[in-house]
Amino acid sequence: MNFKCYDVVEIQGKRYVVTEVISYQEFIIEKTVNYTLNDEMYNNELGTHKGAKNWTEYGLMPVDGGDKKWLTIVNGEKDYCTFSETILRSTPPKGYKLYDKGLQRVMSVEGESKARSGDKADYKEYRSIKKDKTNVFFIEDWHGGLTDQAQGERIRLSDVHRRRDQAAQAVSKKIRNAARRKEWTRLGLSWGIILFFLGYLFVGDMTWHELRDEVGFPYTMEERIKDSYYYEPQGTKDGLMVYTSKQDPNATAIDLIDAVYGKVYNIKQDTKSPEQWIVIYTTKEVSVISVVNGTTYVEVGELKNLSDSENTRIATIRNDSEILLRYAYMVELKNKQGRKTLSNIIKD
Repeated sequence: MNFKCYDVVEIQGKRYVVTEVISYQEFIIEKTVNYTLNDEMYNNELGTHKGAKNWTEYGLMPVDGGDKKWLTIVNGEKDYCTFSETILRSTPPKGYKLYDKGLQRVMSVEGESKARSGDKADYKEYRSIKKDKTNVFFIEDWHGGLTDQAQGERIRLSDVHRRRDQAAQAVSKKIRNAARRKEWTRLGLSWGIILFFLGYLFVGDMTWHELRDEVGFPYTMEERIKDSYYYEPQGTKDGLMVYTSKQDPNATAIDLIDAVYGKVYNIKQDTKSPEQWIVIYTTKEVSVISVVNGTTYVEVGELKNLSDSENTRIATIRNDSEILLRYAYMVELKNKQGRKTLSNIIKD
């Protein structure tokens, strides 16, 4: 029994629309069957199967609202299938026993789905027999880091019915059209973003880093340091990355201010200290520049990663010059003449 996206099926007296179809292949690693199952056909097939097993999973949206369900049909199985729903529980209920486990791989995907062809997961299935009912519990540990759990029951395939009456056709068309509108909207947004980027890059007078800033992903001081040959990594200290700079403290500060287009929160500079301290704050980062034995050091990182002791140390640094802050202001205003004048003063 096979279904397509937007088919309407009826299970246990309730109707659902198929919104996604996922085909899997599983390589069985181990089977643990410690009791007699009531669906002997499945038990016998599993016990004698060699190599890979294939099955199809159908995502079902209830016509009258409610939580999404899953219908799983193993290829070649004629009598039974699995009807389940995703749950938050991470361990099987009491009384469930491991039935089989293996490695599953997504072979193909149709419809609206988070799954992608090639996705893999370690898979475990637990079962519990109560009179004439087989309950199931699944754990899928995806190799991308996510874990899914589902719980349900084994039902007869003869209890799953495809519906093609007028009401079924109407709801199928409604869901299909809604999916198409969503897809067209997604495509429109994607093309809009692409055209926006191309327009700024090739028509407007804007660099890639400026464009990032415009769309809410500004270039950072730490990125600048990692991208430039001026800096060499030296390890970490109190939540900050430490680098040496091939430039003097003032030139290093200008380089970092230019990198963030002058968008700083505050700058402190102690021109009279032997270390020539300079501290540059943005809304999310801090950079501490100093000189030790003739070598310029830069400590940089996110403010949220600062240790209390480092935060206290930085706070005690004196400030006796506003010239770097004025320079940053000129950079932010794109005042080229003012920027050039202050740059010459700073470097002198």
